[in-house]
Amino acid sequence: MNAVIPVISFLARHFLFVGFAMFTGCVLWVVVYFLLLAIAVVGDLGVGGPLALPAGLIAVIAACLFLGWGVFAPASGIGAIFCRLLNLPRLAAIPIVTVAAFLLTYAVYSGYIELVTTHSRPSAWPVLMNFAIYLSVPLGVYWWLTEGPGALFDSFRWWIRSRRLPKTTRELSESQNA
Repeated sequence: MNAVIPVISFLARHFLFVGFAMFTGCVLWVVVYFLLLAIAVVGDLGVGGPLALPAGLIAVIAACLFLGWGVFAPASGIGAIFCRLLNLPRLAAIPIVTVAAFLLTYAVYSGYIELVTTHSRPSAWPVLMNFAIYLSVPLGVYWWLTEGPGALFDSFRWWIRSRRLPKTTRELSESQNA
């Protein structure tokens, strides 16, 4: 039971955040759509086709589902498993999550290149540059909103525990002599 509760908590946090990201993205898309529609009407420009609103909503939902459950949540899970196995504070998962997200992105991109196009497998450098430019900030926001509060609390507990334990045998002997 002690192993099941953290897994359920992890899945619930990520499920709720991906849903929140989809809701927020859809609301932003609707606001932008109607703002552009108002500008087009006032400026006597073409208003566009009737499928722009639903196509934008579908694109937002697909992007949130793909990035949330295809890259960000698995990378966060890998970082959490790594920290639990090595008994590290959860803040130590940040570089592991970043590397795991890059590797997942590279695997998805390579799979896309292999399945859809006729190009050869891409080198890791352009994928790393694109990951750093386009996905590092969203990954950081995602991690800090889903795992950050618990990680800060966990780090605070580690700090308190380290302050309570004597550091060296000399300190131990000094405390016993005093």
